[in-house]
Amino acid sequence: MWSLTRFGQSRELDRLKTFLSWALPSTMLSSVVVAELTTGAGTDRARRVLDDAVLTPFDRRGRIVAPSAAASRRTGALLARSGATGLTASRQNDALLATQARERGWVVVTRDRDLRMLRPLISGLQVAAPYPDRP
Repeated sequence: MWSLTRFGQSRELDRLKTFLSWALPSTMLSSVVVAELTTGAGTDRARRVLDDAVLTPFDRRGRIVAPSAAASRRTGALLARSGATGLTASRQNDALLATQARERGWVVVTRDRDLRMLRPLISGLQVAAPYPDRP
């Protein structure tokens, strides 16, 4: 899970706002990420920053999307094979986000190394480091 302490750093928040200033109209936010970010918002200030900088702009535009039933089934199948892949149930959110992204053709923007390790298990999964440059 990505800690919201990074948002408390003005440089990181500025980078996020710059990225969203051009990317928000074509960027979706998974409800899986919403849950993780909300969990990581441990202070009133962090919750306000999360709401103001991330959740409200995405929600206002209808750009928060829940995983489909098919993505959930694929995640369950992936976790069921965990003995062969080394993937544990504790990585369920990463696996669910990855299958959702693959299903929709999204690029996952993250620093999460665990999510990057799913690429060999989910054909076509695309992962990029924050924050990609404007095309």
